Amino acid sequence: MPYIPKKDRPRLDVRVNDLAEEIVSELIKIKGTGEVAAFYEKSFITIYEVLYALETDKNIKFDSRAKLLAKEMFDIGMSRDHRPAWLGEMNYSITRLIQIVPRKMVERGVWKDEFRYWIFAQTAGALERAALEINKQNIDEKLTYILNGMVGSLFDIKDEYKRRVSSAYEAVQIRKSGDCYDGPYHTELEDIKDAGGKIIGYREIMKEYGQSLEDKNIE
Repeated sequence: MPYIPKKDRPRLDVRVNDLAEEIVSELIKIKGTGEVAAFYEKSFITIYEVLYALETDKNIKFDSRAKLLAKEMFDIGMSRDHRPAWLGEMNYSITRLIQIVPRKMVERGVWKDEFRYWIFAQTAGALERAALEINKQNIDEKLTYILNGMVGSLFDIKDEYKRRVSSAYEAVQIRKSGDCYDGPYHTELEDIKDAGGKIIGYREIMKEYGQSLEDKNIE
């Protein structure tokens, strides 16, 4: 979610870092790994509750880091001319959060890697479970724009995380250990090389029935 202007990011970054520190501290305390999903899900639902309260002018105490982050999202979003404009701020903040927590866990020497498949699965699960839980809320029909925006954004964050991070990780693992898709229709990786022949990345090619990239000799 790169659409948040640079001038607005520092305010969000401070709150995101505070929440990340809280989650990391709790994980270290319980020597947790997969439990990160529970802390994520709780934070996402708290953020929804605060944003809903602010949209409906209900009183709320900002007595947690997740609540303070939600307020920052709302305040920045309200400077725009539509509602709920804070969805962009929410997408940006959660996207940053799910990257910063693993990084801090590695820096503390608790986790070995910032990204592995189990980290993706736990994070994606937390995003989906939070969206499904929020979707159960019974609210006034005039306020469903809040619900729809939250659910849509959480699923979008998960999809972006899959596309931007997990897909790259999968490509590296395919090159390392071999593919597990061998049916008649699937994508195959093609190496991208610089002028000196060094591999600098990969791209996916749609495979024709019964033929591999080597068979087609694709340029």
